[in-house]
Amino acid sequence: MYNDLSELCDWGRIMYKLVKIMAAAMLIFVSACSDEDNGAKDIVGNGSSVQIFSQTDNKILHKYNIELADNSEKIYHGLMGRTSLDENTGMLFDINLVPKDVDIAFWMKDTLIPLDILFIDENGIVFYIHKNAQPYDTTPIYPPKRPRAVLEINGGQIDKYGINVGDMLKADLFGNN
Repeated sequence: MYNDLSELCDWGRIMYKLVKIMAAAMLIFVSACSDEDNGAKDIVGNGSSVQIFSQTDNKILHKYNIELADNSEKIYHGLMGRTSLDENTGMLFDINLVPKDVDIAFWMKDTLIPLDILFIDENGIVFYIHKNAQPYDTTPIYPPKRPRAVLEINGGQIDKYGINVGDMLKADLFGNN
């Protein structure tokens, strides 16, 4: 039990902030919750794609068919319930849909697969990479600045394809495709 009202109020403020961050920020919870089909289907993209170009020689490092998280529900659910990702697929999050005064963070609570996470600026330039985010890890992943978009791909593909900070994504979302 709480010893006094101030302790209860402190706890209430903490809980309010946590709920506000989770709801308002639409934190990207990649979790293994079920939907009607148990979420077992692989992501196959929704007709959109991104190409990642090397900053050093402007060669294509890899092309991904993507599912675009372009509304609040998709942003919140992310890859929820996905048990795998095809080699050439990923999810691109349109962070402009998240209120500007809210910090962006990702975590891996209840996620079944490791992910590489690319944080991208308004010009399509990768400015931060988090490699091999581990399933079930609840540690928030904060980029050093607010991204324009975030791309989630299979863990290990950053190294496999030689993707680095400074490389460019070309996609409709950035207007540079």
